[in-house]
Amino acid sequence: MYLVYVDKPSSFSPDLLGEYSDLEEAQKVAKQAKIDDPEISYSIEESNGGFNSYGDLLTSVIEKG
Repeated sequence: MYLVYVDKPSSFSPDLLGEYSDLEEAQKVAKQAKIDDPEISYSIEESNGGFNSYGDLLTSVIEKG
């Protein structure tokens, strides 16, 4: 599963844009969001569904832009 987050300069934490099963689809959505609003930054994170001892989803960053 791929998670797409967008971060606006005025916000405190990034917002989840969506969850996708296909990396190419996640990249397409993230890049379109960047085109629509050039001030934002995005990150695509991959998760295998595992959780840490605090109950947080374990992810690794695939791409930033």
